[in-house]
Amino acid sequence: MTNLRKLTVLAGLMGLCSSSNLRAEMASGSFTNTFNNDVRIWDISGSYNEGVEGFALNYTINMDQSGKFTGHGSTTVEGFANMDLAFWGSVHNVSSNVTRVNLSLRLKGSIDMGSQGSMYVRATLNEKLEIDAAAGSMVGTMGGSASVSIPSLHRSVTQRIPVSDVDTSLPVGMTGNWDLTLNVQTNGTHYTGTGDVTLSNGRTVPLVATGTYGVKTDISRLTLKSVGTNGIVHLGLTSTVQGGQLQIQRLLGRALGQTLRSQQLP
Repeated sequence: MTNLRKLTVLAGLMGLCSSSNLRAEMASGSFTNTFNNDVRIWDISGSYNEGVEGFALNYTINMDQSGKFTGHGSTTVEGFANMDLAFWGSVHNVSSNVTRVNLSLRLKGSIDMGSQGSMYVRATLNEKLEIDAAAGSMVGTMGGSASVSIPSLHRSVTQRIPVSDVDTSLPVGMTGNWDLTLNVQTNGTHYTGTGDVTLSNGRTVPLVATGTYGVKTDISRLTLKSVGTNGIVHLGLTSTVQGGQLQIQRLLGRALGQTLRSQQLP
């Protein structure tokens, strides 16, 4: 019985040693994780060309850190008038798989009618779109109103622009996928470091990383904030490190005005 008990204790000790070797590691070094599917970040910055009811619209969108955008472009009316174009809008997600884009455009200009003076044209357009990741486009509807006036003739008319379907391609390369790269160092159970979020269109946002490591749980908790971009990215993640790979269990935060949330990423 004595020998049997010794063998039992020895086996138990071997089991403890074996399980301790399987415990997760403290993060230290460089790590890269790729995100897609239900954890996408959309940046619709780019140049667009659209046509509706005789209007040819040309504009360039540059999204800010909150997912909003404003700007100016150009347009023509049936090839006769050059007009000023102003636009504004935002990108936001209503769930992990639904991201919507609201875009408003206002244009105005004039056409020289010779002896009759000038004809003034104004129009407002509103687009309500939803990003279709599979198709690589923004689909939805467009509607608005347009008015024309000729002061010399004391005439003016306003007409509603009927609601119509819109299918606009996303800028080349924008798939919503993104990479998170971290380079962290340890000081006891605390983390410091840097990193980057790289979007599918090549846009890169530098990050500062801080966090703590739980010795009893083997869980690392990191906070990631963008540098010099007024909060364009702010993420918190819970992870382990196994075999030199960062295994993210939970991610929560915001990027370009969009909420990011995921549990148990593969």
